Amino acid sequence: MGHAPERSDARANRQKILDAAVEVIAERGGSAEVKDVAERAGVGVGTIYRNFATRDDLFRAVVEETLQRLYAVRDEALALDDPAESVGVYVRGMFHILERWSPALSAMIAGAFTEEMKDRFIEFTSDQRLEAIFHRGIALGVFRKDIPVALARGFLVSTCDPLTYLALRASATPEEMAAGYTDLIMRALRA
Repeated sequence: MGHAPERSDARANRQKILDAAVEVIAERGGSAEVKDVAERAGVGVGTIYRNFATRDDLFRAVVEETLQRLYAVRDEALALDDPAESVGVYVRGMFHILERWSPALSAMIAGAFTEEMKDRFIEFTSDQRLEAIFHRGIALGVFRKDIPVALARGFLVSTCDPLTYLALRASATPEEMAAGYTDLIMRALRA
């Protein structure tokens, strides 16, 4: 039993490092340094290297954590029976993530990250599983029959663009944005 506290401590440290990395990447983009992250996290540089062998590994872990959150929102939306509710859950969930992550995501898009990391995001945005929501909506008669499903998916995903989010964030809360976007999307889809 003596190891459990150490493990949860190590987990907490790892999360603290990732949270600090998100903030530092948001501020400095590709020039974010491991020592800046260590300072922000309140840990030694050695602690970071015990968790992440290289700076790229740290960046990759930030990407993976972000993607896990994005995929979790997608899965939550897909699990719902009501297609209209699915759209709302997707947009709200994405904006909740973007509230914290969009500055870092924007830095990543601007070139802080390797091609491999960018490819992981492209994989997410081109994920076709989301189309099930639109097929279900059409089948239930909730959505128009003439919806081009691939474009509807693109419309939904592009609504949650981090750069657009940051630009709009000055004039609206995440909740207002999510509600407004969901309303616009539903007006376009409804039968």
